Amino acid sequence: APAKEARTNRPSTVAGSAKSGADDSTGILGRVFDLSFTTFVTPSIIRILFLVGVVMISLASIGVFFAIARAGGAAVLAAIVIAPLFWFAYVLFFRVMCEIFLVLFRIESNTRRERP
Repeated sequence: APAKEARTNRPSTVAGSAKSGADDSTGILGRVFDLSFTTFVTPSIIRILFLVGVVMISLASIGVFFAIARAGGAAVLAAIVIAPLFWFAYVLFFRVMCEIFLVLFRIESNTRRERP
């Protein structure tokens, strides 16, 4: 039977490849102004970006509510239903987009190979 290779869960590094930045000790400003692009900024700030996105979506949802409710009458009831659906759909979409970005960074860190 062929011998199986031992696998480790440690990511290997390649000279010139970018690191995820989450375990880097250079700080956020050091990563932002790293002109050699050896570390990524996005994985370390994705939570902040998501929070900012949710706040903006919430404000837009409030705007949708008032835009629909301005017509009065039954439109207020419609706004009560439509605005939360608008909010949920866009927050879900934005969350999925943030996760896709993180998956791309994790794919990169998992597929680095050592070179001789």
